[in-house]
Amino acid sequence: MLDGQTIPMENSESIPFEGLSDNRVFEKNIAEQAKADRRAAKIRRYERARAHANHFQQEADWVFEHFTEHFTAVLAHSKAELESAFRIRHEVFCEEIKIFEGNETGLERDSYDDFAEQCLIQHKRSNDYSGCVRLIMPEKEGQILPIEKQGLQHIDRADLLPSNFKRSEIAEVSRILIPKVFRKRKIDKAACAANTGINIDLYDENDIRCFPFIAVGLYMACTAMFINRGKKHVYFMADPRLGKSMQVVGLTMTQIGPEFEYVGRRVPYYINSDDFMQNLKPSFRFMLDEFMKTIR
Repeated sequence: MLDGQTIPMENSESIPFEGLSDNRVFEKNIAEQAKADRRAAKIRRYERARAHANHFQQEADWVFEHFTEHFTAVLAHSKAELESAFRIRHEVFCEEIKIFEGNETGLERDSYDDFAEQCLIQHKRSNDYSGCVRLIMPEKEGQILPIEKQGLQHIDRADLLPSNFKRSEIAEVSRILIPKVFRKRKIDKAACAANTGINIDLYDENDIRCFPFIAVGLYMACTAMFINRGKKHVYFMADPRLGKSMQVVGLTMTQIGPEFEYVGRRVPYYINSDDFMQNLKPSFRFMLDEFMKTIR
């Protein structure tokens, strides 16, 4: 009698032998092993993702607690402060990604700056500026938001159109930018000094540890601006990656239309200031409270 063959039985039809052939046993073992391997790989991916998330949260908790020891928010009032913001904009928009034409002044500005406020993130020890953001606030006749001019046709939430609200209560976030040197965790000191004029020797390990969270600092600085200015309805035409990063760190925004083209790919968002503050994570509160003291 051989495995896999049938056994003749008297007064009965032949029935399959209950055992499996060597090949079928081998194939079954291979299939079960492959299934186990996939399950183990899935568990490893999950554990790596969880470890990464835990590390990020620990790092974020440390940074949110200590960020304001190393960096502060500066509302640009003086000519020098305003030009620092315009210079960062020229550096990123005109020199680096080249979506606008550069100019001899090395400053990038437009007509919206006439009714906007500029805010900067400043490194305390060196006084270098590591990022900028502006809040556009139209109130006079003829002043409109960029989204009203360039993105209105892409908004598919009629209930959240800017025209539904008082002009004194609307605003738009734009020009949220970080110079290239501050977007890196590892700094080439020689290249940094030669290309940016920044003396990286004035930055210690904890300063550099804060670099990945400068964007969060800009978000909180902008929040301090629109809260202190009484702006209840805030709009933002964000780069898709930037919009997602803001939501990943827990900032409440409502997407009000599809992605579209306007000086690069943009997604329109709406922020209700009351909802934003109500849903703000406690870890951001300390940074925001500190910035609200300096942004008046």
